[in-house]
Amino acid sequence: MGVRKSKKIKKNMTHHFYQLKGAIRYRINARHHKGFGIHSPYLFHLITSVLQGKYPFYCFETIESLRKELNGKPTCFSRQKKAHNGQIIFRIIQDAKFKTLLELGTSSGIETQYMAFANQKAKCISITDSAESAAVARKGFQRQGLKQIELHLLKPEDRPEKFIENIDNLDFVLFNQIHDPQKYQALFQKCLCKRNNGSIFVFMNMHESPAKAQEWENIRIHQDVQVSIDLFDLGLILFNPELEKKKYVIRNK
Repeated sequence: MGVRKSKKIKKNMTHHFYQLKGAIRYRINARHHKGFGIHSPYLFHLITSVLQGKYPFYCFETIESLRKELNGKPTCFSRQKKAHNGQIIFRIIQDAKFKTLLELGTSSGIETQYMAFANQKAKCISITDSAESAAVARKGFQRQGLKQIELHLLKPEDRPEKFIENIDNLDFVLFNQIHDPQKYQALFQKCLCKRNNGSIFVFMNMHESPAKAQEWENIRIHQDVQVSIDLFDLGLILFNPELEKKKYVIRNK
């Protein structure tokens, strides 16, 4: 076994162990199941009707059928977990009727599809520096008939922050496939300039490594953040000035 391969296996094992410890810690600290103890009507609705909603929308089956084809045969648990997270993204956008949607770091395009289907009249933009991801995502968008998605493949010399400058307003931002945790702060700061009082930023997989978890904590305590909601696989940042500044850990299922 080569040295590089050995280091990669060791790194993956370390991250897996860290994620396991984080999942246990999350289960212990998670509160407010079914909205218990939440006094804000806005947050109570968000948690009980949106984050913990169970009503299946028309597009869920179509999107997950495509995910199954793309991913081969992932475990049933893994597929359900990813589907649940995508459907939370859909519910947030659909409930708030957000009109300007941005995804930073296109994955396979599945999360982008949930965003676009949630409001097919919205401006939906996805940015990636991966030609492979862009190719897979584009095929999926074409198959689903989602012509309103603007997918931008960055050139090596391009910076996503520069692209964000050309967007007037951001209702919803999904920080998705970002491999370098140090990029989170720069992207977050740039998106802050485009937010409004009802904006919601969503962060994917912020507990998969110590570096990502630290960036997530730095963002939660930022002076412009009113409320953060930790669902373990997803992290939500809310900017509603009418809300009391607080950090929540909510049971995801």
